[in-house]
Amino acid sequence: MTQRVSALLVLEDGRTFTGVSFGAVGETFGEAVFSTGMSGYQETLTDPSYHRQVVVMTAPHIGNTGMNTTDEESRKIWVAGYVVREPSRIASNWRSQRTLEDDLVEAGVVGISRIDTRACATRAPCGWEFPR
Repeated sequence: MTQRVSALLVLEDGRTFTGVSFGAVGETFGEAVFSTGMSGYQETLTDPSYHRQVVVMTAPHIGNTGMNTTDEESRKIWVAGYVVREPSRIASNWRSQRTLEDDLVEAGVVGISRIDTRACATRAPCGWEFPR
């Protein structure tokens, strides 16, 4: 596990989310896209269609099954950035060969964790109700 530092996610509409680093530490830029899957994060990361995009995972826990070469869509991680609410502290699957964070660091993918990823997906301010 890498050392955690404060991190900031800034969206085009001006909203900001403060969290902690996850993966490589640095800056990145890209189109924010949302993934609602509870599994399949490895396939998403290695899918070339996500090239230069910042993937926001809306499921609350990501990384618990780790990473392995069998489930890769390609031989590299394509995303420009990765946003998760709560990364798993350990990979606990018998197929796991390494952790999600290890792969993000190796690929130089900047990430942020400990933010409300579902709040990123909506433009409605907290407490506002959508009209029926």
